[in-house]
Amino acid sequence: MTRESDVGKELLRQDAPAPGTGKDIVDRTVRRERGRLRLWAAATVALWVAVAGYCVVSTYLFLMFFYPILADRALSQGAHGKNREVVAALADCLLISNIIWPTLLLAAALLTVVFILKSRRATLRQIQAELAGISEQIRTLSRKD
Repeated sequence: MTRESDVGKELLRQDAPAPGTGKDIVDRTVRRERGRLRLWAAATVALWVAVAGYCVVSTYLFLMFFYPILADRALSQGAHGKNREVVAALADCLLISNIIWPTLLLAAALLTVVFILKSRRATLRQIQAELAGISEQIRTLSRKD
């Protein structure tokens, strides 16, 4: 049997493992986990891009279209701006904005948390697969001696 101090040297001397051994399982696990994480990362980035896009578009629309229209109506119907139509239009815009904006932010934040948790779980799976592969190599070395 190999001494504990020689295990590292023995592992380095080994040739490429045969298919189905610990190394093959580790490689498949790592590829699978990387694919899953890429999918979660893409979904997270896409949602944050949607949040940023919504912010830019809604600000642009409000400043370029809604605000001038509302200001013109308010000025044309009196300096006090108590027109119900203007107030109703502004309230509708704000209501829609106040529903969409927090919903997008909450969804993006939740997806970010899920991505982080999935990433941690994938890391643990990869470590577990690596340890299983090392254990398999040690058992193989023990049987040879």
